[in-house]
Formats: sequence, structure tokens, C-alpha cells
Amino acid sequence: MGSKLRCLAVDHHPSLLAGLRVVTGEADDLDLVATAPTAEEGLDAAAAHKPDIVIVESRLPGMSGIAAIQRLTAVSPRTAAVVYSAYGDRKVLTDAINSGARGYVMKSSPVSDLLRALRAVADGGAYVDPVLAPTLLMDPSSPGAPLPEREREILHLLAEGLRTGEVARRIGVSAETVKADTKRAVYRLEATGRVHAVANALRRSYIT
Repeated sequence: MGSKLRCLAVDHHPSLLAGLRVVTGEADDLDLVATAPTAEEGLDAAAAHKPDIVIVESRLPGMSGIAAIQRLTAVSPRTAAVVYSAYGDRKVLTDAINSGARGYVMKSSPVSDLLRALRAVADGGAYVDPVLAPTLLMDPSSPGAPLPEREREILHLLAEGLRTGEVARRIGVSAETVKADTKRAVYRLEATGRVHAVANALRRSYIT
């Protein structure tokens, strides 16, 4: 086999980064050249190492992984991105694809799926976790559809006791936007109101 596929991993969970070091270390064709706990540090590492692929979590402290993918071309034009995330709702997936990600793998899937995605992307292809096929096909406005990330965040803050205006200030949107997103979340969760929506979101593990 030729030169190894040089990878960079960006995730705020040290245990996951340690696991990726083990997994890539056992593969003959992969080399994890660097890791980073934030998107900002990940971009610095990409600029320094020019990896073939960056493995990135979509949701990171500070700048999101998806925002980092959008900036990746400026610092390392030949680096491809594979999202490796715990979040599989339609909006996060489509945002990742629109930002330029070439692969999307769920952390709940076997690690062999991640390795398959890395190799597919390295060969010039693309990879979307098969478990996400129903998410791609589902009408995002229908009852029972996966809850988008911002609606999850709003319900999480409401569960903490914040009022609409406080939620709006916290996430940087208008109170009207919070109300509209809350209404959509209530519909998606087939709830009778905000409190019921929060309860349903907790029960389905959309929020903690």
C-alpha cells in the first residue's frame, strides 16, 4: 500500500480522541497526525499539518465544526472533511453537506463505518451513514421528524427555566424567532404546548 492517509481529529471529548488514536494506529493505511479540542485549534492544526482528511464533530464549544469546515479551504485547500457526530437530525446533516463535508458518520455506528467513510472520501467519493437515510427522506416539517439543533437548544434552555427573551439573548436571535422555533418544536414533538414539548424532548433524549 502507498503512503498513509493523514488525518486530523477535532472533538472536545478527550476519550474519543484517544479512541481514534488507537483505531487509526491499528490501520495500515491511516495516520492520525494531530488532534484538537476546538474548531479554532483544529483550523490551526489543519494549516500546520495539511492533512488529507479532518474528522470533526459538528457541535463544538465556540465555533461549530460545520463553521470550521466552511473555513477549511482557506487554510488547507486539499483537506477533505468527514463529520463524526452524535447528532443526526436533518438540519445538521444538510448544513454539513452544504458546508462542504464529504462524509457524515454517526458516533453510534460501528467504527468500521468511519474507516469506510475515510477511505471512500480519500478515493474521491462521498459517504453518508446509512442510518441517516430516513432523515434525508423525511419531510422536515412533519410530526415526528428529527428535531433540528436550534430547536433542541431552545428546549434545553426552556427546560433550565429561561424565558423567551432570555433564550433569544442567549442564542443570539430575536424573541419572535424563538417563539416560531418553539412552535415548530411543539408540532414536531406532537406536544400540546411548551412544557409538554420539553417533556417529550427529554423522554426522547433530544435534550438532557
